[in-house]
Amino acid sequence: MAGRHDQKVRRVAGGYKSQGYHVRVDSPGYKRPLNVGGHRADVVAIKGRDKVLVEVETRKSMLSDIGQRQAFRRIAKKNGYRFRTVKTR
Repeated sequence: MAGRHDQKVRRVAGGYKSQGYHVRVDSPGYKRPLNVGGHRADVVAIKGRDKVLVEVETRKSMLSDIGQRQAFRRIAKKNGYRFRTVKTR
């Protein structure tokens, strides 16, 4: 499952990067996003005033990481980011 998660994280990051966003990714080979409130988003993408936090979830983590997603929503709103959840297949 971790393999699918990591592949999806890199795919999402690549999509933002190809659109001109500055991207930080919680994956080897990338600059990692900052740890905020004990959590680290999978992808942080910034382009001008558009700032996005992205969390990639597997079927299992959709159920177990509810609190983390709620924290990311609060962090995103407080800091002017959009928050997106992306599911693996």
